[in-house]
Amino acid sequence: MSKMRNKFRFPEMIKIFASKIIICGVLAIMFFSCAQIGTPSGGQFDRTPPKSKFSKPPHNSTNFQGKSFEIVFDEYISTENTSEEIIISPPLKNKPVVKAHLKTLKVSWTDTLEENTTYIFDFGSSIIDYTEGNRLNNFVYSFSTGNVIDTFEYKGEVLEAYSLKPMAKRDVMLYKSEEKDIAKKEKPSYITRTDSNGNYHFQNIAQGTYQILALDDKNQNLIYDLSNEGIAFEKERVESTIYKLDTLPKTKAPKNNLLYFFEPKDSLISLSSSKLISNYRMQLVFSKSTTDSLNFVFEYPKFSGLQDKDLYFHYSKAKDTIDIWSLKQPLDSIKMVVIEKGLKEVVELFNLRKIEDKIKDTFFLKTPALNQAFFEKCLIEMPFPIIDTSSVFQAQRISNEDTFAIHLKPSSIFPLYLEIEEKLPQNSKQIIIIPQGIIKNSLNQTNDSLSFSLQIDSESDYGNFFFNIDDTINEKMSYMLILEDSQGKELNKLFSNNKERIAFSNLKEGSYKLRIILDLNNNKEWDYGDYSKMLLPEEIIYFPKPINIRKNWDLEETWHN
Repeated sequence: MSKMRNKFRFPEMIKIFASKIIICGVLAIMFFSCAQIGTPSGGQFDRTPPKSKFSKPPHNSTNFQGKSFEIVFDEYISTENTSEEIIISPPLKNKPVVKAHLKTLKVSWTDTLEENTTYIFDFGSSIIDYTEGNRLNNFVYSFSTGNVIDTFEYKGEVLEAYSLKPMAKRDVMLYKSEEKDIAKKEKPSYITRTDSNGNYHFQNIAQGTYQILALDDKNQNLIYDLSNEGIAFEKERVESTIYKLDTLPKTKAPKNNLLYFFEPKDSLISLSSSKLISNYRMQLVFSKSTTDSLNFVFEYPKFSGLQDKDLYFHYSKAKDTIDIWSLKQPLDSIKMVVIEKGLKEVVELFNLRKIEDKIKDTFFLKTPALNQAFFEKCLIEMPFPIIDTSSVFQAQRISNEDTFAIHLKPSSIFPLYLEIEEKLPQNSKQIIIIPQGIIKNSLNQTNDSLSFSLQIDSESDYGNFFFNIDDTINEKMSYMLILEDSQGKELNKLFSNNKERIAFSNLKEGSYKLRIILDLNNNKEWDYGDYSKMLLPEEIIYFPKPINIRKNWDLEETWHN
């Protein structure tokens, strides 16, 4: 019996063993499949860009006579944006052909090269490794068609002339020629480009002096030939040099090698937009500030222009936007001619809104902000201006359960606002009550009632900044002083002469910056440069110290030049 049992158990054991193998195999497959989802181990990603191993002919070769060169790298490469990134000095007439194959970069061209000249091929950031996309920045290859490689340099920085912020991706050009306006006629002798910090660096250039400029080359023809191309230039010629690394960091430009970039100032003004804002208001937006030459000729309605008493014109601070209010009649349609320097444009507008047969009897006043500065007028906005500034309306102020009479009048600055005539007490809280029907406009509308709270702060919540100018270089200079917050937003602008003390009063606690503009022609404006006349933009200097304002504290500084 025992033998018989063994005989029958053996096949069963085989089946059990086989089933276990199958289960283990399935589990192994599942484990392997799950393992593939995660990131496989095996070290860190490659973060290094490709490295040049050798080139044919070698970098900085002399007596070059070919029409191509090759550079071999330590890994597979590809290229991106070669037409934009690669800069060649001196420039070639025709763009070269750039090909990347495996680990080799080949550059070829059809131009005939100049004799005894060093050529620089700056590849920018166009070379990347094929697998990881790591970018090789500022890679340069040079050779000479003569016996000598030029080794002189010139470096500097390009700043936006008004904000003094670095200008990135601007072409910087050197010209051997001494001819005036050469940039409008010929391509440069050498060219490079600013980096993200506005720095530029010419390498392998010949010893000598050059004209220099930076250009926003809109059509990429290396010539200053478009009126909308921004530019920076230096009036005097600059001299190439050899920088010693022990006295000047490789990435740092000498302080005096600065170019101030400015966009061209369009001499012509244009009308950007015109629209009807409401039944009684239209708005005109111009491309730049309007002048005293501005005029309007109305075909219909029959208004008499700027002097018409039934119209109110409100100019924005920059004088580039104008709101025109019809004080008595609604504007169902308008046809007029806008006249300015170099501008004569017909404006025709139709009111798509339904002009109401009966004007509403009442209008609503807008509640002002709760917190008000002690030195500012409290302004209450109306939906329609009141031009008669002699109008006075009586309201009430309740403070500490006492009631006081106050008076409202149209603001002389902008009659779309009412201002409280009385100076409200510092460190006070009150409720202002404006009764219904006390204010009437030219449409015979009267106001609805309004009640609101106000909190007035005090003089001790602010600080003052006093600034003295002591300019021994420009004795009769005039200045524009612009106070900015820590983010560069302009807060206040004052004008000053040399040896004068200027006060910026009632400043909130915080850190400020002061911009000093040397107003050469005393026109109280910052003036652009002009390349044709060799006029640089008016100089702008930031006061070197932060203006740290504290509450109830006076700060005084002096600028010496």
